[in-house]
Amino acid sequence: MYMDLIKIDISIIITLSVQIFAIMDPLAALPPLIEVIADLKPSDARRMINRAAIAIFILLTLFSIAGGIILSIFGLSISSLKIAAGVILMATAIDTLITGHKPEKINVGEYIIVPIATPLIVGPGTMTLLITASRLYGIINTLIAAYIAFIATYIILLISQNIVRLTGTTFVNGIGRFMSIIIASFAVEMFVSGIREILAIQ
Repeated sequence: MYMDLIKIDISIIITLSVQIFAIMDPLAALPPLIEVIADLKPSDARRMINRAAIAIFILLTLFSIAGGIILSIFGLSISSLKIAAGVILMATAIDTLITGHKPEKINVGEYIIVPIATPLIVGPGTMTLLITASRLYGIINTLIAAYIAFIATYIILLISQNIVRLTGTTFVNGIGRFMSIIIASFAVEMFVSGIREILAIQ
């Protein structure tokens, strides 16, 4: 059991990092992020983004490591968590598909960690996936995958103003809708897997 937790599997890491990045969906968070930093000096905007990045990194690490512990404390089976994760991810996908992005309005005075870092980027869907993945694939694989997704997300946040300036909000929202389809696919797969496991037990 211990060896399974520390065994590194490159194929799992690649697939999982794509899933985590898709669910974090930083592109869909760009419109509200731009609203927050648009009137700031470049140095201040960079500082705000770095604060959000630190919070994202900590949250990813926390839920990757604590996944198994959380399941044990609450006495949850991995099958039931898969079903719950599927429902939550589907809700996230539907919301993003309808709007093309994550929640629209953010007051500039709010601290960027809430809501940019969480729940816009590391929301319930990401947290649930990390908890599930740490139990299914091991903490090490989950951490590495989460950090790869984090690096890609951080780069996008750093160049967020350039992305929106070059492509426009419409394009960004379109990418958000496309990512929601990917998230929905993950959701269905996870939900069906959980149902099959419960039916097999019975």
